[in-house]
Amino acid sequence: MKEDTSDFKDICKQIKMRQFAPIYVLMGDEPYYIDKIVDLLEETVLSEDEKDLNYAAFFGKSSNIIDIVNEAKAYPIMAEHRLVIIKEAQTITGSAQFDKSMEYYLAQPQPKTVFVIACNGKTLDRRKKWLTVAAKMGIVYTSEKIKEYYLGPFIENMAKAAGFTIEPDAVRMITDYLGSDLKTIETTMEKLRLQAPADKRINTDLIEKSIGVSKDYQPYELTSALIDRNAERCYFIAAHCSASMHVIIPTLFNYFSRLIAYQYLPDISNKDTVCKLLQISPYAYRDYVKGAAAYSKMQTYKAVGYLREYSGKTNGINNVSADEKELLNELIFKILH
Repeated sequence: MKEDTSDFKDICKQIKMRQFAPIYVLMGDEPYYIDKIVDLLEETVLSEDEKDLNYAAFFGKSSNIIDIVNEAKAYPIMAEHRLVIIKEAQTITGSAQFDKSMEYYLAQPQPKTVFVIACNGKTLDRRKKWLTVAAKMGIVYTSEKIKEYYLGPFIENMAKAAGFTIEPDAVRMITDYLGSDLKTIETTMEKLRLQAPADKRINTDLIEKSIGVSKDYQPYELTSALIDRNAERCYFIAAHCSASMHVIIPTLFNYFSRLIAYQYLPDISNKDTVCKLLQISPYAYRDYVKGAAAYSKMQTYKAVGYLREYSGKTNGINNVSADEKELLNELIFKILH
């Protein structure tokens, strides 16, 4: 997947126009886009009536590649196409028998069959003979994990497509809480869409009520308080934050380690360039501008050291009896002072 998802969009556009490739090899670490293409093919290639005689889905190890190829070789019955899909194909694609069978099929493919091989979590070796042939006659698509920089626009576009707007702080909350799990983000956005008010605007209050995340006492709010060097708020959040140190420390470490990188960039005049270099969302950019003003390079360097130290203490290294709340208060004090 290109980072602007142009490959994915082009593939979907062609499918919607019923310009089907004879073979689709879908692979990579991000299952979201693979599943979307498979779902679209299942919805588009055949009508519901045609599926009874012309649709076959196989699942990984429980399937025999010879049986699959025989299905793909068959002619459609009272339909323009046949649709044959191998789901979770990553469990069988490594075998010599699979490679040999695919070479055999692609030497004389059935022109009326749309053959789909979906490998979630695995990228195949493009040097394989059958994959080289597949790339020439059809679609070989690699779905890569989305970078943090693109999560914000991904969520915004999802809201826009549904006819809603979403506030920047709400985007930030979703990315901090859900990470880069695109399927979970999509499910959450649909839930928010159904609960959105008449003005069709998604804000942090709605997210808090909908998915049970507190906008006040989460690790990213502690990060914001540290950026502002607001000691009173830092200790207040620490007292009420439900997250464990195993969640808080990686969140803070992620920020301060990137702040060091930001402080040593030779040119910070271009926001887009900075965001791409640091792999951060445009919504997070302002936090690095503020952080660089609030902390010297030495203070940032020390903060990263403290985070490493207290990560160890959380796991019992050089810690005799302090509980997590005490450790967190100590950590906050050291970072601020």
